Amino acid sequence: MVAFAAIASQTYAIERPNIILVFADDISARELPLYGSSVWSPPSGGNTSEVALRAQTPAIDQMAAEGCWVKTAWASVVCSPSRAMMMTGRYAHLHKWWNNKDKGRYIDANGKSVTWPLYKSSPRLIGHVAQQAGYATYWAGKTQMAGDLREFGFDQGCFTPGELADTDNPFTDFKMYEKKVDGKKHLFNSDTDQPIDTYLQHGWYWNPHVRLMKHAGKLNGFQWWPNTAESKKTFGLNTYGPDVELDFIFDFMDRQQADGKPFFVYHTSHLGHDAFDWLNPESPSKWPGTPVVKWDGKGYTRTDSHVTGDKGVYDVHGTVTEPGIHNHVNYLDYQIWLYRNKLQELGIADNTVMIFCADNGTSGYGKSSSDRQKGTHVPLIILAPGMTKHGRQDVLVSMADMLPTIADLTGTKIPSDYEVNGDSFVPFLFTDKTKHRDWIYGYNGADQIIRGDLVMKDGKGKWWDVSAEPDDLISFPEIKDWNVVSDDHRNERDTLRAVLPQFNLHANEHDAPGVDLLATAVKPKHIPKPVKTVDTSVRTEPNASSNAGERKLLFADKFDGRTRPGEQYTIARGTDGAWTIRDGVLYGRQTNDDHGAVIRKPMNFKDIDIEFDFRFNGGSHFNFVLDDQNEKSVHSGHICRVSISPKMVSVSDDKSGSMNLEVRKQRQDKNLSEEGKAALEATLAATQASAPVSLKGPDWHHARIQLQGDTLAVSIDGKSVVHFESSGISHPTKSKFGMTVNGSTIDFDNLQVFSIQP
Repeated sequence: MVAFAAIASQTYAIERPNIILVFADDISARELPLYGSSVWSPPSGGNTSEVALRAQTPAIDQMAAEGCWVKTAWASVVCSPSRAMMMTGRYAHLHKWWNNKDKGRYIDANGKSVTWPLYKSSPRLIGHVAQQAGYATYWAGKTQMAGDLREFGFDQGCFTPGELADTDNPFTDFKMYEKKVDGKKHLFNSDTDQPIDTYLQHGWYWNPHVRLMKHAGKLNGFQWWPNTAESKKTFGLNTYGPDVELDFIFDFMDRQQADGKPFFVYHTSHLGHDAFDWLNPESPSKWPGTPVVKWDGKGYTRTDSHVTGDKGVYDVHGTVTEPGIHNHVNYLDYQIWLYRNKLQELGIADNTVMIFCADNGTSGYGKSSSDRQKGTHVPLIILAPGMTKHGRQDVLVSMADMLPTIADLTGTKIPSDYEVNGDSFVPFLFTDKTKHRDWIYGYNGADQIIRGDLVMKDGKGKWWDVSAEPDDLISFPEIKDWNVVSDDHRNERDTLRAVLPQFNLHANEHDAPGVDLLATAVKPKHIPKPVKTVDTSVRTEPNASSNAGERKLLFADKFDGRTRPGEQYTIARGTDGAWTIRDGVLYGRQTNDDHGAVIRKPMNFKDIDIEFDFRFNGGSHFNFVLDDQNEKSVHSGHICRVSISPKMVSVSDDKSGSMNLEVRKQRQDKNLSEEGKAALEATLAATQASAPVSLKGPDWHHARIQLQGDTLAVSIDGKSVVHFESSGISHPTKSKFGMTVNGSTIDFDNLQVFSIQP
């Protein structure tokens, strides 16, 4: 890493610059006119080319002209993993935050499996890096971090979280609560006590929830704001959360300037995020209006907000804009203008670096999408005194690059044995370098997204020619025939393929090192009482996908006449309450958000034919595993498995593939050669197969899993789905089989196990 201080001492006057990093929420690059897209987002989400719904960003445009803006900057596809990438400078294979609802876990001091906090997985967070260099640090806005917020390297904070735990806020009733009506949970608006159709949230825009960290002498604590007689008097419907954040940031900047200490501001604004519109409860828009601001060609004026009313009936008196993300972007532009004015006022504009970026694509367009770069493509604008780069920069940048960039700007050295996946942007910004990165990478759960200058592989496994930029920034031509593209395209494809295996650890290293837990799933809002709709008689008829000979019944269980599985099964430690029997149905469910449900049937076999009925009753998917507990060449004795979800059935040869100890060692080898990486990816691809299905949650389905020789075949409801051959499947002995349920509930019945006679 090149230390910025060394660069500065040689060529530039700037040293130990103040740093302001504005990290906006859910804003695709296409929402900024700077990026020249022919399409952007309307108030209801989706696509529009209506000019009146396009943002106007004169302050950001000026910042980009005096500094620079990056054509292709990537985050991850959704909030939590992107913020983890920014905070750590690392990808999910290290910090384990794969998706908002799919985060790795560890065992805490109380023996409970909980989300692995980033300060545990990555002890050098972006705040710590600045603190190490002697900077005062401030964090404002959205948090969305697990664990103790005081452990992230920030001296103070002003948070507008809207978190669901913030029900004790005494200053606002812009909250939501759940209540049972006729035995079912419904969501209610605390302001009106009326049911609403949205997701559970509290207000962070108007009349917001605001919590301060280590403020005004409370060195170790948190407090609600307003916290003084004056602020309590003025707080109310006219209080706008993004304004409160900036007021506290500016107060912090004033204090640091007075003390002569450099500062780092991490401003994780909510602006851009969709939300319930408390002032207009019936509004169909995704983005509530903002205070009215107007640009006169030289600067902004803001209309003082005037909101009156109560209990869901409000009059904004023309002081709040119409809804839409374009107005959120406009308000961010107004705040950038305020920032720059404040720097001039304090006399530190020539010694301050400003960075504007966002965490993922726009809701209703790119957020959570692994399609091409819809979810990953975000704006990035940087202004730093002494830069050699100005205007548009056609380079590749990752949000993981921000931590090492901050390290270089502050003069902090990251130890060589501490893995960081980002690359400092400082050498590019301040020298004559013309290239920054060869590739950028994103992720969404198990989906991996990667691109270079010429080609891109998205999370759906499709390849795209990105050598030219389409008008809408997304309609790249798909590459279906590699013979019609250039050698350079093919060479870059091979390079990207070789990169991916080192990060592809979602399936086998999901949690903290040494912790082997199951993936988390979303709890359903309601679990209906099961009603069987399939024949419960023993099924011995031949299956269309079968290549087996005569069958002999070895074991059967209709789960009748009891409430527990019994001693004939083994239940994983810590999940004893996860398996119950009611009315002849076996229920497997996660007993809490931090653990899955595991059940196994000990039985010695080589080939086997298994049938059972199942139904998704809130659970996301289940694995049917076939193991040999005595086999030491694989992790946990895993030989092969079938994974079934409502949309996909997958099978894998674990012995030859991902669970093989030698393969796992290669996957963990950070110094694996390019040839080794390519060979590893080929091995993994050759030892698994999948096929799409469409299985409705309320319906019962019938599965048949046949293992014979080196073949594993799966059929659902009498139709062949996957038929896969691989050498590891023919392992001569297996000692148990069973299910692992991810999610709230999956129901099972009519388990039958047959031997296969040659």
